[in-house]
Amino acid sequence: MGRSGKKVIGVAAVGLAAAAYLRRASTFVPGPLRQTAPLAAVSAATMFGSAASAATVEEAAKKLADTSYPMVKATDWATTDVLDKYMANVPTTKDFSKAILDLSVNLDPALVKTAVQAHKKAVDAMGPNFVTPLKNHEEVTVALAKMFAAAPKDKIKAVFDATPGVQDLNSAWYAQMPKADTDATFEAFKALAEVVKASPEKAVARVAAPSLDGPIGEAAKKLADASYPMLEKVDWASTGVLDKYVVNTPANKAGISALLDAGLAMDSNLIQGATQAHLDAVNAVGGNLLTPLANHEAVTVAIAKLIASAPPAKIKAVFDTVPSVQGLNLDWFNTMSAPDAIKSYQAFLETASAVLSK
Repeated sequence: MGRSGKKVIGVAAVGLAAAAYLRRASTFVPGPLRQTAPLAAVSAATMFGSAASAATVEEAAKKLADTSYPMVKATDWATTDVLDKYMANVPTTKDFSKAILDLSVNLDPALVKTAVQAHKKAVDAMGPNFVTPLKNHEEVTVALAKMFAAAPKDKIKAVFDATPGVQDLNSAWYAQMPKADTDATFEAFKALAEVVKASPEKAVARVAAPSLDGPIGEAAKKLADASYPMLEKVDWASTGVLDKYVVNTPANKAGISALLDAGLAMDSNLIQGATQAHLDAVNAVGGNLLTPLANHEAVTVAIAKLIASAPPAKIKAVFDTVPSVQGLNLDWFNTMSAPDAIKSYQAFLETASAVLSK
C-alpha cells in the first residue's frame, strides 16, 4: 500500500471534506430559507398561495431578519444538533438533488454573487459564538430574498416538495425554539413569501457543461476514468464517512470564510456550467445514485476547470482551513481499494499539474 496509497486519500479527501464542510457551513449564517425552513416547509402552499404585495422584497426580508434574530442568537451554530442529525440520518434522493440543481441553474448569477458576498461579510463579522451582527444578518436575508424572488417559483416549490423527511425536521427544529419567537418569525416569513410570489421572474440563459478538450479537460477526464471503479463501490444514498465527518466536525470561521472567498473568485459561467454538469449527471443516475461514466467525466472536467479559474492561493486557503482532514482521510481510505486509490492519485497529480499550469 505504501505512502503513495495513503497520500491519494490525503489529497482527494480534502476535496470531499470541503464539500461536506460547505454543506454544513451554510447553516452558520442563516438566511430566510435556512433558519425558517422547518417552519416554512410545513406547507409549501404558504409560499405559493395567493400573493398580496404590500411591501418590497427588501422591506419584508429585513423584517424577517429582525424578527428571527432572537432565534439566531439563541442557536448554537457550532453544532446545530438538529440539522446535524437530519443530515446524518436522512438519505438523499434523486428528486431532491435534481430539484436543488435545477433551481440553481436558474438563479441570476449576479444575485447569487451578491448573496455570497453578503455571507462572506457576515462570516468575517461574526464572533466566537458564530452569530453575525444584526446588520449583517439583515444583509444576508435581503440578498437571499432578492435572489429567490427573481427565480422561477415552480422550481423553488419543487425544492420544498422534494425535501426528504421535512416534517420530522420541522418538529425537531420548532421544539427547541421559544414559541413566541417561532410564531413571530413564521408570520414574517409568510409575509415575505407573498412578496416573493408576486415578484417578476428573471430568465437566466443556460450555460452548457464545459467541453472535455484542452490540457485540463484531458487530465480531468483521465482522473474520472481512473476513479470511477471507486465510485461504483460507494453507497451514495448514505455516504457514512462523510455523514460522520459532518456531524462530528465543529466548524471554524476561517474554513467558512475561505470557502466563500474561493467561490467569489471563480468564473460565474464555469460555476453555472459545473452546476449544469451535475444536473445532467443526476438526471442520468440509476437506482443506486451512480451516474454513468460519461457524466462523471463531464462533472470532473467541469470542477477542474472551475477550480482553475480561481487564484491558486484562494484554493490553497480552503485546503489549509478544512478541519480534521486527517481523520477523514483515514476513514475514507479504509473504505477503498488501495490499487484503485493509487491509480486515482496518479491521475489526480496530473490534473493538479494541468490546473496549476493554466
